[in-house]
Amino acid sequence: MGEGRLFESIGRALGLPPEAVARFDVDGPAEAAVLVETALRASGFRTDVTLYIDASRARALTSVEVATRVAPLLGEEVLVSPPADDPAVATSWFLITPGGERFRAREASPGNDSDCVEIDRASLRPG
Repeated sequence: MGEGRLFESIGRALGLPPEAVARFDVDGPAEAAVLVETALRASGFRTDVTLYIDASRARALTSVEVATRVAPLLGEEVLVSPPADDPAVATSWFLITPGGERFRAREASPGNDSDCVEIDRASLRPG
């Protein structure tokens, strides 16, 4: 997935213009309302995305709400951590489909690749 498409989708999901979303740069100015940090993975869910949102300039949404809005815009499944107060936060994820469906999922054993997030598709439950 290209950076431009990702940033545009994040902006649209938050109701912001394209220039309000920018790449996170620890050495650069933080003038955008949303800063995006990405890490590429070799397998599983291939792009890890972290958003830093200036709450005074962007709509206040939970990470699950943002994922639910971004998934259809990207046409991709999005994996997101449950809220911190969720009792299963340490053992499960929410999988959001491009159609807006939300499932609770468990992580599959990554084997030797600890830098990989795979979902056990048999564990999917409506969430």
